[in-house]
Amino acid sequence: MRAALSLAISLALAAPLVHSTDGPDAFTESVVEFTVNGQPAITTLVVRRDADGTLLLQAADLATLRLKQPARGALLVNGERYYRLGVEMGARVNFDATTQHADVSLPPEAFLATVRPASTADQPRVTTPALGGFLNYDLYGESTSQRTSLGGIAEAGFFTPHGVGTSTLLSRDDGDGRSAVRLETTWTLDLPERLATLRMGDAISASGAWGRSVRFGGVQFGTNFATQPTLVTTPMLAAHGSAVVPSTVDVFVNGAQVASQDVPPGPFTIDHVPSITGAGQMQVVITDALGRQQILSQPYYTGPTLLRSGLSEYSFELGSLREEYGYASNAYGDLVAAATFRRGFTDQFTAEAHAEMQAGGPAAVGLNGAWQAGEFGIVSATMAVGGADDIGWLAGFGFEHNGRHTSLFARTQFASESFAQLGTGDLDDRPKQRTFVGFGLDFARFGNLQVAYGLQSSWTGPRQETVGVSHALTLGDFGFLNLIVNQSIGADMATDVFLNWTMPFGDRRSAALSLRQSTAAAEGDEFAAVASLQQSLPAGTGVGYQVSLASNADAQLGYSYQGRAGTANMQYARRNDTDGWRADVSGGLAITAAGVIPARRLDRSFAVVKVADYENLTVYVENQPIGRTDGQGRILLDGLRPYERNEISIDPKQLPMDASLVMPVMQVTPAYRSGALVEFPVTRARPATLRLVQTDGAAVPAGASVRTEHEKTPVGLDGLVYLSEAAGTQRAVAEWVGGHRCEFTFTRAAGTDPVPDLGTIACRELAD
Repeated sequence: MRAALSLAISLALAAPLVHSTDGPDAFTESVVEFTVNGQPAITTLVVRRDADGTLLLQAADLATLRLKQPARGALLVNGERYYRLGVEMGARVNFDATTQHADVSLPPEAFLATVRPASTADQPRVTTPALGGFLNYDLYGESTSQRTSLGGIAEAGFFTPHGVGTSTLLSRDDGDGRSAVRLETTWTLDLPERLATLRMGDAISASGAWGRSVRFGGVQFGTNFATQPTLVTTPMLAAHGSAVVPSTVDVFVNGAQVASQDVPPGPFTIDHVPSITGAGQMQVVITDALGRQQILSQPYYTGPTLLRSGLSEYSFELGSLREEYGYASNAYGDLVAAATFRRGFTDQFTAEAHAEMQAGGPAAVGLNGAWQAGEFGIVSATMAVGGADDIGWLAGFGFEHNGRHTSLFARTQFASESFAQLGTGDLDDRPKQRTFVGFGLDFARFGNLQVAYGLQSSWTGPRQETVGVSHALTLGDFGFLNLIVNQSIGADMATDVFLNWTMPFGDRRSAALSLRQSTAAAEGDEFAAVASLQQSLPAGTGVGYQVSLASNADAQLGYSYQGRAGTANMQYARRNDTDGWRADVSGGLAITAAGVIPARRLDRSFAVVKVADYENLTVYVENQPIGRTDGQGRILLDGLRPYERNEISIDPKQLPMDASLVMPVMQVTPAYRSGALVEFPVTRARPATLRLVQTDGAAVPAGASVRTEHEKTPVGLDGLVYLSEAAGTQRAVAEWVGGHRCEFTFTRAAGTDPVPDLGTIACRELAD
């Protein structure tokens, strides 16, 4: 009996408390205007009032005021559910019966939560490429006292709205013989809407966290986040808080403002806040209408090894293993297949599965996981099994922390002797252990210190260990100072010390002084002091050079010229009492609807800009001058960012007087390694002046109107008429007060005069 009584009490406490009344007159009905927590919007609702004047809200109207439905305290009036707007909700109500207006104050927890994104991804629309192509070339010749060699690389490309095809050929003559080898032939189709890329032909397999990439010929299909550069793949932050009154919420990440939102009263969440990789601090500043502020701080950690929750990355490959790459054109071996899949199951955990196999060779399968360990960093673990004749195993562990003042990276892998995977099946000496540890300290104005340790060993070969220490220091107006010390451990112990001071001056020039000390057990000590001066190439046309002289008589001289049609380099070097020369020239050709245009190497996306037929106009990309238009008003812009907006502009003041530029700035979003045609909408004006007279020689009166094929313009004093569009031969009619009408014909010949005077023209009277 006691147990049954306890159960009944528990059920009664858990159930909503509902009072029922069947008397419609028990609660009077009223139309009331509501102002809630100082919000500017006024909401009008039909409510009921009980005997003590408390307002009753219908359950369906709670959402109108963004109020949560209380778990208890519902009233049934004529079968409808109502809730008291009183202490049960934590409400304070100031009701004016004269105006039927209620001013309500509620705590934040009484409201429904507001969820808003900090920003929305603005994926630009890709500029659809037409049919076109490109050709790249890189020719070189070099000579030393021992030998002379010539060679070159040529690449042909063809692009359509359905992808890009490329093929590369290597040719060389090194004195021992001549050869020409095909390197790669691939058709690439990007699918930005699916974040994926399909490759058919020669490709490189995805390795995953523990595998090895290999060259193969076949089919590859996988995720390509580069097709949507605005997509944030790492976990994003979310700012939480509560506002009592309408407020403005500003979100700061490491002191930089990344979002600002207006929120209504109640709890709020601003998600999709972009973060900076590593450890950081997020601050949420809530400011109400009176300027009162609340500041909430929240530390965080994120890294590139994590995927955002719900986001997946994959790659699938099937084809034949490429053999003797760079020496044989069509040497393909065993069939290979590989698959890699990563997914962010939560913002704190990302898992990966990878499998690979080679017909007649090794096969392997394994897992990798990455966990966010709170604010401390990311822990990862790897486990795989695989082999050819015997099955072995591979295990790995990693940790990373990248903070404002300290950073730590550690990763180690250990494989059993029988473990084999793609790229190691034919090795006689298979890898055993690979370990890398790096530690960094940021001393602010005193520089940055980095310490690194690397270990690589195999089952039968020698063990290699290296310890490195580097320190970088900014000297303000006096440049930068770097110190690097490397120590190898083992039978061939060696110590390398490198001290470098760099002083930039001007836009592209810098001078440097370096001290190098190398101590090897077999070769002894070697010291050199090197002074250098260099100027880098500009984004457009221009020159660059490099001069380097060392205390041990080594030297290096170089000169480069970059034009619109390519780049030429000449270099001289002297090392260990041996002189050498090298000359190379590189460039390309773009083939588009605008014609064939010489260019620099077209390794990225490009665009042909056309500004009517105006020559010598400066064209800018992201406000940086790139070059000038040719005699046909064209210029080729190479190095554009694929799938991103590239802003292209011209200076309207450079246009001649007869040109009208509707849009001085345009944007282009090119596809991968494709060419777009950008035509600036330039309207060429053909103005002229003339004096219009009647048949009796009297000037057409001022105020008359002249109508041509293109415009309507007034007549000035003494019959003067200005026509803004007078190209060719046109017929016109003049009208003025009194019903007078006459017609005339004029001709504007092509010429260099921007506003020619057509002289006096007689206007023949028209009958009514």
